[in-house]
Amino acid sequence: MSKEEKPEIIACLKDVNVVYGNLAALYDINIDILKGDFVGICGPNGSGKTTLLKTIIGLIEPLTGQVALFGQEIRDKIPKEIRFKIGYVPQITEIDRNFPALVRDVVEMGRYAKAGLVKSLTAEDKQKAMDALKLVDMDYMAERPIGHLSGGQQQRVLIAQALAAEAEVLLLDEFTSALDFRMTEEIMELLDFLNHTHGITIVNVGHNLELLRAYCSRMICINKVIAFDGSTKDPELDSAIDRVFH
Repeated sequence: MSKEEKPEIIACLKDVNVVYGNLAALYDINIDILKGDFVGICGPNGSGKTTLLKTIIGLIEPLTGQVALFGQEIRDKIPKEIRFKIGYVPQITEIDRNFPALVRDVVEMGRYAKAGLVKSLTAEDKQKAMDALKLVDMDYMAERPIGHLSGGQQQRVLIAQALAAEAEVLLLDEFTSALDFRMTEEIMELLDFLNHTHGITIVNVGHNLELLRAYCSRMICINKVIAFDGSTKDPELDSAIDRVFH
């Protein structure tokens, strides 16, 4: 990219306010997520982190303000051609051991979402699913029941499902909260690889501040309002974290 070119704006929130009943969940939110960003979002419980992600992807409609994705303002539902550019991985606990789906089946669901449930998957669809599994280093587990995998492996499979749909952006909602530090670090290394090597834009809500600061290039601290939005190397980040969490 030349110096004159500006990064593409993936998501733009302008003067966004979200309320639940009479309570403000998000207030006066102004954020641009740029192509290639690796953003960590932190804040205490109830600070609006999940609400922010759901507002970005259209699951929650703001009371006021504008949300645009890939340059297109979102008013009702997200158009199909935009929806599949965004992979949303919510917080989950480990999948039940008796869940009857193979790893390959779970990842191929990403292709069904893109092609349509009434259509049969083509050889190309199945290959794209396997390519996504290879990208997260889980292709060797393709024929294993997903319930037999560790929590960290299951998270890799869910990331592969989003990648199989050819997502350009991954929105991750505390999806490592059930994992220990080592497994969480491995997932963060995977996200770093996808971001730097494949240009996937990452927006990661997390609770482990040490790992967010180590791997993300940008941090957003939130407690219903934006307390900080900038580089993880900015010396102001420490005071912002202190204000938000104390």
